[in-house]
Amino acid sequence: MIHLRSAALLVLMLTLPWALHAQAISMAGVREDISRLEFGANFNYFHANAPPGQCGCFSMYGGSGTVVYNITGRWAGVADLMVGHATNVDNSLQNITIFNYLFGPRYTRRNSSRFTPYGQVMLGGAKEDVNFEFTINRNAFGFLGGGGVTTPLKRTFGWTIAEVDWIYTRIPNAKNNRQNDLRISTGITYHFGR
Repeated sequence: MIHLRSAALLVLMLTLPWALHAQAISMAGVREDISRLEFGANFNYFHANAPPGQCGCFSMYGGSGTVVYNITGRWAGVADLMVGHATNVDNSLQNITIFNYLFGPRYTRRNSSRFTPYGQVMLGGAKEDVNFEFTINRNAFGFLGGGGVTTPLKRTFGWTIAEVDWIYTRIPNAKNNRQNDLRISTGITYHFGR
């Protein structure tokens, strides 16, 4: 997993100067031009099933940061880094922190409406820290599929009204080593260079 993070960081470092150079994409016929680069900060609610030794469901809360690079008016590349935390899971005195780092394409349906829907698919990894008898630190495969709706607030700021994602991970849990989590998030986006 360290190689995946190193590769993602290298790609980000190589593409960032190019992204900053090209500031906006002309969207003739649509409400307005869009920025080439967007940053997002979100609040997340997770409906998770990741405790070791069992697969009961519980709630986690956390946040995420996204970087969106708009390649065309409809297609973008997305990096999504999220963390969720739960304490005293199922009254077991168990604390769980999950960190997901995912990357992939996003398709956005832009039109003259104020509301802009999108769908995305991402691959990457998941890291779990658990204090179950002793501290356990694990890395595993992660997959995300979902989408949401955004709307502009001001010229450079937008609001992700809601995003709903299914997150599948393969974190070892002494039962079936699979987690099917639901993430619901909302947040603010900053459109760089508009």
